[in-house]
Parts: sequence; structure tokens; C-alpha cells
Amino acid sequence: MTIARRLLRLSRALATTVWQSMVAVGAVQLAGETARADSRLVDAPAPGHPERLRPDVPLTALERALLKDIGPAR
Repeated sequence: MTIARRLLRLSRALATTVWQSMVAVGAVQLAGETARADSRLVDAPAPGHPERLRPDVPLTALERALLKDIGPAR
């Protein structure tokens, strides 16, 4: 193996290790943020959500089937 090839393999291994480390640090940093954001309970769609815009329009057959699969609201 030539020196250039060895350096290329070494640089790729180093870059992969650095990348995986950065992903792990990012996951740890975001884990606290997502846990904090998910702490509130959501029982209805947000204002402006498409489900809130037209309560007078009846559900389609697919929507009724999906609602049946989900079960009653708690």
C-alpha cells in the first residue's frame, strides 16, 4: 500500500469518528429539548390546524375508518 492510500484511509477513519462523535453530542443536546417540549399534554389540534378549520364538513369514509381504528378519545 502506498503512503497516499494509507493517509486516505486514516483520514476517512478519522472523519468518520469525528462525525459519529458530533452526532452523539447533538443527540444528547437535543434529548433534553425534546423531553421538555413533549412534557405538555395535547388534547386538541393547535389553532389554525386543518382539523380546526372546517368542523362543519363531515368526515370522509377514510377519516371515519381511521377514527374507528384509533378508538375513542380519552
